Amino acid sequence: MKITKNDLKRIILETLNEVEVEGDPTQLKARSMGASEFTRSGMEARKGASAELTNSEQGIIDQVDEFLLNLAKQQGVDLNNSRALIRQVMKLLQNRLGSAKENKG
Repeated sequence: MKITKNDLKRIILETLNEVEVEGDPTQLKARSMGASEFTRSGMEARKGASAELTNSEQGIIDQVDEFLLNLAKQQGVDLNNSRALIRQVMKLLQNRLGSAKENKG
C-alpha cells in the first residue's frame, strides 16, 4: 500500500489539529457525521446547555445555527473549504466576549 505525499500531509495536519483542539475551543476538528448523529448531537448539546442560558441567548444560538445550516445548503458553498475563516470568526467572538466577561468581573 502506497501513501502519497498529499495523503501524508493530510494525516499529519489532521493529527496536529487534534492535538491543538485540546487547548483551543475554536480549533475545528476534522470529523464527519451522519445525518442521525448530527441531529442527535444538536439535541443533546441544547439539552445540556439550556439550564445555563437565558431565553434570549437560546434565540441567538438558534439563529446562528440556522444561518450556518442555510449557508451550507447554498450551491457552491463548502464550509470545509472555509475552515480558516470560520475559526477566525470563532476566535474573534471568544476574544471579544471573553474580554467583556473579564471587564465585568
